Amino acid sequence: MQRSVYSAFRLEYSGQPTVIISVDGSLISTIALPFHSTFRGRRMTLPASVSGYISHMETASAINLQNENFEAVPIESFAQQQLFHYAEYGFRGNGNLVPKIFLDGSAQTQTYTITTQQNVDVARIYFNPLAYGYIPHIYNNGTSTDDAELLWTRFVALPPRFYRGIRTHAEFQITYKGDVNLEWFLDGTSIGTYDFSTTNTVTEKAYFPSGTIGHVLQYTHVNPEDGGKVYIVETDVTLGDLEQQAMRPQAEEG
Repeated sequence: MQRSVYSAFRLEYSGQPTVIISVDGSLISTIALPFHSTFRGRRMTLPASVSGYISHMETASAINLQNENFEAVPIESFAQQQLFHYAEYGFRGNGNLVPKIFLDGSAQTQTYTITTQQNVDVARIYFNPLAYGYIPHIYNNGTSTDDAELLWTRFVALPPRFYRGIRTHAEFQITYKGDVNLEWFLDGTSIGTYDFSTTNTVTEKAYFPSGTIGHVLQYTHVNPEDGGKVYIVETDVTLGDLEQQAMRPQAEEG
């Protein structure tokens, strides 16, 4: 039997049940679910650092339940340490969503509340600067009976071109929409916050302070709860790396 890391579970139901989650016989969470007037599914995130062999769900109510499914990944899949950048997630529902991210069980600093509506949307939440680790996790820290849910998550590590050797950085460009405040960090130290605002999707350029020289350059979208979207961010150094990669001859197929 293989040990797994549990991130969430899915359940189809009608009514308003309370479910009890355990792993290897130990209580993990008791969740009072929001009311469903019709039979439909919901995804519920679990607390951080839940691992084990045997997962179990139970409920004392007689409300219709079916198709319960735990989301689990073998612990051997987390053998590589990475420099994590952000978690991108999809969500929906009417109510408040409070995403909270963890790395190897340690809570990360950024937290905010999104007031959701019925349609599906996508947002990001950022790890701390220099967040090296193995097991990332996201948890909805809002009220479980609030009708808002995290549908999926994609964890993104910082590309190596942002921290390959000591570099001098002069400028960056951002493709975005809405109101965006971007804070930059060099080797874990803040080097400034830049404010952008537009009603359309545009690409703009800004400049780093003189003497921006170091190893790890990364940014955080400070105000994602305001609805602004960050699509692409590159610096003069990373764009140069990409151009060099594009100019390299491709290996012949044979």
